[in-house]
Amino acid sequence: MPDPVLSIGESGLIASEEKIKSLMNKMVNSETPGFKGSDILVRSFPLELAAAEERVQAMTPKVEGTFYNQLPGALVKTGKATDLALASKGFFVIMGPWGMGYTRDGRFKINAQGHLLSSVGNYPLIGQGGPIEVPAGSKVEVTQHGDVFADTVLIDRIRVVEFAESDRNALESLNGSIFKSGSEDVNANDLSSPRVIQGYIEASNVSIIEEMRDMIVMQRYATGNTEIIKNRDSTLGRLMSIGRATQ
Repeated sequence: MPDPVLSIGESGLIASEEKIKSLMNKMVNSETPGFKGSDILVRSFPLELAAAEERVQAMTPKVEGTFYNQLPGALVKTGKATDLALASKGFFVIMGPWGMGYTRDGRFKINAQGHLLSSVGNYPLIGQGGPIEVPAGSKVEVTQHGDVFADTVLIDRIRVVEFAESDRNALESLNGSIFKSGSEDVNANDLSSPRVIQGYIEASNVSIIEEMRDMIVMQRYATGNTEIIKNRDSTLGRLMSIGRATQ
């Protein structure tokens, strides 16, 4: 029968590695506009360790899921006409090869055909009439409600949607800043009065200082797990040696 403490320790190290990978990903993307930090949900190693001797079969700590923090980041002024930020709840809607995508990364650009595209992936920005197209050479102005004007002519209104909290948590991340619906039961609700700010982008909601602090904590946690495993393995080795000596 496998030793429960060793099994728990091994799983704890694996879970720690996943947590550290998540922290590293957040640190790398701390300056990516619209990026949303994620947290790994893991069963507690100390609680499982304390209860190991009381269970016939030990429950090992392991990754149970990923939670994305959808809190908004700070707004940063760029002055670029096609940079947009949401000073309200909600997501911009883009069209990807998988279907509708949702993002708060408001870095957009106009291609040669006049399509308003996301800077990451070149996905069309969706308005109430479909993909937004801007006449070549036009001056673009966007109102706080998302109305898009080309040389004072209204051409469309940017579609901004929001989700119920349970549906928002069910969104699947494609890159930390673009999300998609993970289920047909997830419903996007159009906002009638969003607040769109032209010439700004939303920064990542990740704090590099907090992530560095958490990285230090996780490294100590992993070191503690390693020491427990080494001590347990040494103890078992001594017990086996004593057992062989008494035979």
